[in-house]
Amino acid sequence: MPVKKNNLDISLIPILLLPISIIIGQAIISLVLLICALIFIIKLKDLKIETSTENYFLLFFFIILIFSTIINNDFQNQNNFKTFFKSLLYLKFLILYFITLDAKINKYFFYNLKNIFIIIFICLIFVLFDTLYQYFHPQKIDIFGYKATLENANRLTGPFGTDEAIPGAYLIKIGFVGLIFLNYFIFEKYNSNKIFLYTFLSTLNLIFFIGILLSGERISFLMALLSSLIFIILTKRLKLFFITISSLFFIIFIYILSSNQYIQERYKILGKYFLAKDFVTIDLNKISDDDHKKKNNINFLNNQWGAHYLTSIEMLKDKPLLGSGIKGFTNSCGNSKYENIRSLAYYKRCSSHPHNLYFEIIVETGILGFITIIIFFSIIMIKSLKQIIILNNIKISSEDKIILSCFIATFAVLTSILWPARSSGSFFSNMNGSMIWFSISLISLFRRYFELRINNYKLSKPKI
Repeated sequence: MPVKKNNLDISLIPILLLPISIIIGQAIISLVLLICALIFIIKLKDLKIETSTENYFLLFFFIILIFSTIINNDFQNQNNFKTFFKSLLYLKFLILYFITLDAKINKYFFYNLKNIFIIIFICLIFVLFDTLYQYFHPQKIDIFGYKATLENANRLTGPFGTDEAIPGAYLIKIGFVGLIFLNYFIFEKYNSNKIFLYTFLSTLNLIFFIGILLSGERISFLMALLSSLIFIILTKRLKLFFITISSLFFIIFIYILSSNQYIQERYKILGKYFLAKDFVTIDLNKISDDDHKKKNNINFLNNQWGAHYLTSIEMLKDKPLLGSGIKGFTNSCGNSKYENIRSLAYYKRCSSHPHNLYFEIIVETGILGFITIIIFFSIIMIKSLKQIIILNNIKISSEDKIILSCFIATFAVLTSILWPARSSGSFFSNMNGSMIWFSISLISLFRRYFELRINNYKLSKPKI
């Protein structure tokens, strides 16, 4: 049956627009999230929000976030009032989550999902092309004339301006699910010329991972490896195809690592952070003899990221229950009492955020906020994994096979995002926060869809 234009689900418009808006910039992200809020207001009377355990914990987390900001600010200070107002704006992510969950599960659901994944794939190709163009350009300039002005100029910025080295993060956090969709959609719908399909898709998959590697973003590349490993373990369809691609990429990776001095040095430094006894990235000439006494026995903690983490721990000791509120880390890290942390990089302890998801959450929402969000993450991930296992062991329709592949891909990406032993962007920022909540909203939508579909397949839904 032909699908009419008016069958586009309004609840999925924010998810549809986010991949584009993240490329364009902060202002457009804010506009999309404003549209999300307007949709929420329009649908408020008819909005059906599942009264589940995880949703209660998520709601409680945002209440703690706002309350913590209130009690930690002096509202006679105009800047502090702005901080409180901004804390209310963080409800945009909660609204995005609830709006996405309110999407209609009907015969047009696949059509709407297909539109989303086509947009994601187009964005993926655009970012990939622009990033590779910038890599091969002699002056590291992309097609818009952007040139990286970062301290480490070899890290690529692609179409994200001059100071946002995130093309690799975008490709894995947003693009990976679009890539998986294309693989399964083509194999399920156009399976006539297998040799051509295997060649085309293998090449595309390899270029995708090469692009992330050449971006210079080590954490994004490691996330891509972890996501791929989880996806291969959990998928039962096209498993051999993806194992073959992984094997080919391993050979390419070894070649690039041995021939590209910059990439080689990037990963040598990463290893030195954890394995070398005395490796630091700070200027030791700037440190006094007394400061040398602050040297930490765990060498990683003598670098700036270690200083962020140690400062976070000290700040948590000061305000353990509810934390320091939004922007609490950046507002307080310069306090002289935190100079006593056991790190040679104590003078680099300040930043806009602690560069770790969990340290940021616990510093700004305290133990209460940390526990509630951990419970929320745990429930959605465990429920999702149980559904994936069930769906892998039953016969499902062709369209559901495609949706299941995207479900597994989103689960894999979200696992890598939530992996604690990595540096990260800010959980509450417009850009990085949007990419995180994009995955959270998407996986929850898939889980709701398959709860209904499992009933149709005459199986009881998984319980937790």
